[in-house]
Amino acid sequence: MEMRFNVGDAVRTRRKIKNDGTFPGLPWDALLLDKGEEGVVMDIGTFLLTKTVYTVYFPRLNIFVGCLEHELEALDEETNHLQGNNNRT
Repeated sequence: MEMRFNVGDAVRTRRKIKNDGTFPGLPWDALLLDKGEEGVVMDIGTFLLTKTVYTVYFPRLNIFVGCLEHELEALDEETNHLQGNNNRT
């Protein structure tokens, strides 16, 4: 299974992320992360051997959240902008 991100990569959420029931202490469907929240990939795992799950640390909120690949986009390390994009929209 090919992975888009590696441990240590800076990423940003592409959309709002809600609790799917796997985040403890919050009700199902509670908002976990807003679109644009920035974090760092800390670990990589799989779900049902078919989907890559990235454990991402979001320092502003001081939480770890499991994210799917389509929920994240890479940040350029030097400019803190999206790779291949010069704006933050």
